Amino acid sequence: MPHVNDHYEKIARTCPPAKLNLFLELRARRPDGFHEIDTVMVPIDWRDELQLQRIPADQIELKVQWLPSEQITAQRLGVELGSAAGRDLLEIPCDQRNLVHRALSAFREAFEINDGFRCKLGKQIPAGAGLGGASSDAASALLCAAKLCGIPLHTPRLVEIAAKIGSDVPFFLGMGGNTPISGARATGRGEQIQPIQLGKTLDCVVIFPAVCLSTAKVYTHSQIPSTPRDATALLELLQDPKVTDLEPAMLNRLSNPAKKLAPQIAEILESLWHEGLRPCQLTGSGSACFAISSSSGSAQQAALKLRARLEPGALVMATKSTQVPAQIDVS
Repeated sequence: MPHVNDHYEKIARTCPPAKLNLFLELRARRPDGFHEIDTVMVPIDWRDELQLQRIPADQIELKVQWLPSEQITAQRLGVELGSAAGRDLLEIPCDQRNLVHRALSAFREAFEINDGFRCKLGKQIPAGAGLGGASSDAASALLCAAKLCGIPLHTPRLVEIAAKIGSDVPFFLGMGGNTPISGARATGRGEQIQPIQLGKTLDCVVIFPAVCLSTAKVYTHSQIPSTPRDATALLELLQDPKVTDLEPAMLNRLSNPAKKLAPQIAEILESLWHEGLRPCQLTGSGSACFAISSSSGSAQQAALKLRARLEPGALVMATKSTQVPAQIDVS
């Protein structure tokens, strides 16, 4: 017979992935202040680490640390710990400003959970990069909490909570407990998800140029085109395993405003282009940029060259597309 406190001893573990926007178009301004968008996202194998445990207390305990360490991350980014630049890039709140904390608070309220949660979050995905790290962490926290509390992962209530926390959070839920997905088209303000399956794995090189961008600020400086482009052509190409050139169908309408706010973005895109990596573009509202490579080996080789040239002062990662939701292990 299980011990009465067994559910306090169980720990849910997962590794939330980042994402790339292969397409991002602005379609209209909404009355709520957000934008109507049309975007195509794929999760990538650049991951944080998250552990969650129920505790017999009416509180949420969140501890955040950089992996492998804050010191090593600061060295790669070319900043000093404690400096203004270091604080901008590395300080991550552990209270309601953190989407994980907010997600767990909303989960407890929605499902009337009296227990609290203890969460350990290991960060590798940089903030203010357009890689969706905070949103992915929040989605994983929701799924881990559901697992620990015996709530089905595909319950619509989780999607409702996710949409209120942030526009990208529902994407990282994938299809909950159903079949994992390798990408999605998102519309509305990003919360309306249409799953897609890629015809093949995408090998990528991603560069974060050690500058955080405010999503709100980038959108404020953006303009809606008179004739918005449509993502349908890209979706067709992505599902064809024989296609080798996605560039004509890719787009990020936020590139120009992001470049004005962070000139480093243009330099990063040029570095990718000079390595023969095409297509290359901004992801999300930036500041991270990416390129699609012809193979895993080519991506690794290009990343080594770019790392030697750009680090310290940037994070360079060879990665590949993966699936959402992230796998959860409970023990």
